[in-house]
Amino acid sequence: MVYHLNMDGKRYEKVVASYLKRKGFFAVKVTGESGDYGVDVLARKSIHKYAVQCKYYSKPVGVNAVQQVVGGMAYYGCDRAMVVTNSTFTRQAQSLASKNNVILVSGYDGREGFRLFLCCFAVVLVVFGVYLYKSGMLA
Repeated sequence: MVYHLNMDGKRYEKVVASYLKRKGFFAVKVTGESGDYGVDVLARKSIHKYAVQCKYYSKPVGVNAVQQVVGGMAYYGCDRAMVVTNSTFTRQAQSLASKNNVILVSGYDGREGFRLFLCCFAVVLVVFGVYLYKSGMLA
């Protein structure tokens, strides 16, 4: 789990909204309200409307997040619910989510593009090093 000093809850909601768009969701909207009934992002995929709770935590996310998004799902007229966190979930949260068909996404810190860049850069360096070695320039 990675915890960034420059990330806060509001910023994380926007990061999660971008993540959902990249995953094929549309009509993605950050609620941006303080009394949001436990729903930070609304999104659609196929015929379903999702209520999404975002938790940027340094500890495991508990059962309250699942309870909140289930209540918010009804308030916003959604038929699916999801909780996304950079952390993990407690056993109780996992159990309640399972009973209520809530999707749990753990370990998402919003940096997959950065990781992909570093991975590609490393591959280029290795390939270039092999080329230099085989061509006799690194003998």
